[in-house]
Amino acid sequence: MNLLNRYIIKKILSKYLFLLVGFLILFLIVDIIENIDKFSDSEITTPKILNYYMYSIPWFISIALPMTTLLSCIFTIGQLQKHHELTALKASGISLKKLSIIFILLGVIISSGSFLFDNTIVSTSIKKRTEITEKYLTNKRKSQQIKKFHLVNNSSGLENILYINNYDFIKRYAQNVIITELDKNKNLLASYTIDTLAWNDTQLSWNCKNVKKRMANNNFQSEFIKNQEIELFIHGQNNDNNFKEEDLIKFLPDSDELNYWELKNLSERRPQDLRLKVDYNFKIAFSCTSLIMILFGIGLSITKPRTNSATGVGVGIMVIFLYYIGMKFGQSLGYSKILSPFLSVWLINIIFLGVGGWLYSKIRT
Repeated sequence: MNLLNRYIIKKILSKYLFLLVGFLILFLIVDIIENIDKFSDSEITTPKILNYYMYSIPWFISIALPMTTLLSCIFTIGQLQKHHELTALKASGISLKKLSIIFILLGVIISSGSFLFDNTIVSTSIKKRTEITEKYLTNKRKSQQIKKFHLVNNSSGLENILYINNYDFIKRYAQNVIITELDKNKNLLASYTIDTLAWNDTQLSWNCKNVKKRMANNNFQSEFIKNQEIELFIHGQNNDNNFKEEDLIKFLPDSDELNYWELKNLSERRPQDLRLKVDYNFKIAFSCTSLIMILFGIGLSITKPRTNSATGVGVGIMVIFLYYIGMKFGQSLGYSKILSPFLSVWLINIIFLGVGGWLYSKIRT
């Protein structure tokens, strides 16, 4: 059995790598064709384009893993049938269900590796790719507008304008923050430069580090505030309209840029945001896809031994297509509060796992 397992692993891995590289090249070509106009119209340099696609490759691999797993399983079993190797194994007293255990173990390994890959390399690379997209391939005016916040103090009539380049919702701080203070006539009174502006969740206020103050009536001479950490209340300590972390929600990154643990942490802090709960459940549900596809591949290939490879590939692609549609449809139901965050992404897995298990049970040993 050890020799047989090594033989099967060698066969399935050779097809797996070939299909994975094929899908990766296909995705790259399609993406280049889709974005070539954006590249030519922007000021992006060739090295940045290369970086963009270097950061895209992990995401493309993640998308290709389920279909690669299914098709490599179908091709491997189909080849074993074509060369009558399955018949010889059955004649030797080796059960096909026993033989399929190696495929299932491979599915478990691929699914586990997919979870770690998605939540380390993929999420980080998507974040870096997004930075390039926002800097070179989006409307710069729109990008600048989201960094400016107008805050009016109702008691004094003073207006503060807050400029933030970015806010990290995971570490809960912003860097290089600028605040300008205006009077009722829009005259500049003072400006503040803050190295780090951090949200204090216990006191529901902001802590500042390294604050530089410039007053208009002092010829804008710089004055460093000595305290390394001071509480910043934009509207006054007892005003319910204080500027809060919630007001920076537009800086919340897309779920693809966050890993499972970051999404779970954010969903616990923001229980009212169901999208975060749906998306962190999706991270686990999607990683199980390869194992489900292995079950489908075994069932489709062995229960229909006379089916040719072209038909098997066609059925496999249809299965993947239906799975992706079902997963996205379930997510939308979760976002709309029609299904619970857990059920919205796991329902399609449960259905496909049930069908795959039923096909597996029909294998004649």
